[in-house]
Amino acid sequence: MKRPSTKGEPVHQRGIALLIFVIVLVLASLTYFLSGLSVEDIKLHQKKTTVQSLQQAKQALLAYAATYSELDADGDGNADFPGEFGFLPCPDYNNGLAEGLEDNGNCGATAISKLGYLPWRTLGIAPFKDEGGACLLYAVSGEYKNDESAAPTNKSLMLNEDSNGMFQVANVANIPVAGINPDERLVAIIFSPGESLPGQARDVTAGTLCNKEYILNPGDFSAYLDAAGLVNNSNLQGGADTLDAFLHAISGSDQLAAPYNDTFVTITRRELWGAVISRPDFSVNADSVMRRQTQALAMCLAAYGNNSVNRKLPRPVDIDFAGGDYRVDGNYSDSAAASFLGRYPHTVDDSDTILAGNAPNGAQSTLFDKGFCDALAVPGGLDINLNTGIEAEGYMLWKNWKDHFFYAVSDYYAPTGAADTGAPSCNGDGSNCLKVGLTEYAAVVIYAGSRVGINTRNESVAGDVDTKNNLTNYLEVINPSIVSGNGDYTPTDNDIMFCIEDTNLLSVVSCP
Repeated sequence: MKRPSTKGEPVHQRGIALLIFVIVLVLASLTYFLSGLSVEDIKLHQKKTTVQSLQQAKQALLAYAATYSELDADGDGNADFPGEFGFLPCPDYNNGLAEGLEDNGNCGATAISKLGYLPWRTLGIAPFKDEGGACLLYAVSGEYKNDESAAPTNKSLMLNEDSNGMFQVANVANIPVAGINPDERLVAIIFSPGESLPGQARDVTAGTLCNKEYILNPGDFSAYLDAAGLVNNSNLQGGADTLDAFLHAISGSDQLAAPYNDTFVTITRRELWGAVISRPDFSVNADSVMRRQTQALAMCLAAYGNNSVNRKLPRPVDIDFAGGDYRVDGNYSDSAAASFLGRYPHTVDDSDTILAGNAPNGAQSTLFDKGFCDALAVPGGLDINLNTGIEAEGYMLWKNWKDHFFYAVSDYYAPTGAADTGAPSCNGDGSNCLKVGLTEYAAVVIYAGSRVGINTRNESVAGDVDTKNNLTNYLEVINPSIVSGNGDYTPTDNDIMFCIEDTNLLSVVSCP
């Protein structure tokens, strides 16, 4: 019997038959493959995928912090935050914008921590989901959040490598198990909410990638993050400089009477600033940002002396703020007391008063705004502008690292109403001028590098003991003197120093 002819059979029917055959073959193969997998295998694979998502999100946040000073969010070709380092994005909270964008309009007041969805679009990553199908959530410590929503900004008044996080990991009794010491606290946490637990009803908003729970219940993440014992992962304290604790799931915790299954990865202060400090900006080479900044600050002081009638320099700021906030610019005010070593001054009204008519631009008490610190020609880059009115890069760098900059003035060059007797004025025996190496100088400006050994630099917030008031936690110089205008400031470790020479006009050189 002859086989029926297919000569007249349409081509698309033969194609469909072939496609069906391929599908059947693939399904058969898949069925064979899946038959070798248990439910536990599948769950293990999902957990591995979740861990990978959490780690990728963490690396994206670290990269954001490390490159923050170069971000161009508005696309105008210019960096939006020059002179600022280490900030993290606000969460995606409830801004009416596209999913995955940080919410600068609803990020809370200064120093208040915030919880929301991970701003994956801002970070330039995919909207990662965990094994429960939920998008990742994210909490950021108040000091570290990028919030430009207010005028003035709601950002921290000072953020640098010594800024502590406000998060801890605790057990169900709310006893901290990680982040116990102030300098070990966490600056951010990325959450995997996991499968929904009894009592967690997760509403789905049509057309969204992450359900956008907050569209229906703004600020309420209790359908995703768990509460057990004395810890509630979905509820932050809400106050400035307030500690928050979070509970991490352990084996079997999802089966307890009060179950919890939140898992998360953390970002420590050390991890974040390790990424930032590795930038060349913080090296000791001639063109590094911190080295040029230190030189600019010394040049600003020299200009003060050169513009005063009797060639005198201002006094420094007290090292110990005695309960005052080290983050506030206005607290960096010079002291009328006879101190010769302290932090770099923001305002110099006391020195101006002592100098009376000899003070340069005495009507303006802010050193940076006196008119001679706007365009400092520092080698290795563009002029540095310290003017506070336009929040220039130089000023923003000082603002965020102001607790790291120190200044010592010689006895002869400390402010006085007496006339200058001419230059040079150091007498050579070290009795009225400070020394670096074998040379006497009118003054010295010091950038204190990263803390070493067991030194701590904690501010007196959140019940912490003030250790910023201890000079030895910052400087590694031989024999500095607070009570007399001399002393040996020869560096011994990781500080950057520029000296103001005893010349007329006062000039700035790299210290030996």
